Amino acid sequence: MDLKKRKDVIEMVKHLSYFFDKYKDKLCEPYGLSSVQSKVILDVYHNEGTKITGICSRLNKETNTISPLINRLINHGYLSKVNDENDKRVYYIYLTDKAHNIMANLMSDIEKATWPLFDSVDPSELDMIYKSLKILMNVIKE
Repeated sequence: MDLKKRKDVIEMVKHLSYFFDKYKDKLCEPYGLSSVQSKVILDVYHNEGTKITGICSRLNKETNTISPLINRLINHGYLSKVNDENDKRVYYIYLTDKAHNIMANLMSDIEKATWPLFDSVDPSELDMIYKSLKILMNVIKE
C-alpha cells in the first residue's frame, strides 16, 4: 500500500472514531454520563468484578486518571467496590442495579441509533465493510 493510502486509512479511522465518540456522547447525555464515564461503566459491564488496574489497562489510562473517576461513579451510585478478602488493599469493581438499568437502556438506544446508519448500504457493500473491518481488527490485535 502506498503512503497516501496508509495516511487516508488512518484519517478515516480517526474520523470514524470522532463520529462515534460524538454519537456516544449524545446518547449518554440523557443519563448524565460523560463519554469517559460511559467507557468505564461499559468496561465494567463487560468485565464485572474487575480490578482498577484491569480497567486502566483496557482503556489505556493511568490509575491516577481512572481512580478518581471510579470514586465519582461510586458516589453517584453507578459502581460499587468490594474488598478482596485476603488483601484489603485490592478491591473489585461492580455495576450497581442503577448502572445495569442504564446500560440496558443505553445498549438499546445505541442499537436503535446505529442500525439505520446501514439502511442505505447495499448488502454487498456491507459485506465489504465487514471484511475490511475484520482485517483491520487483525492488524491492530496485540
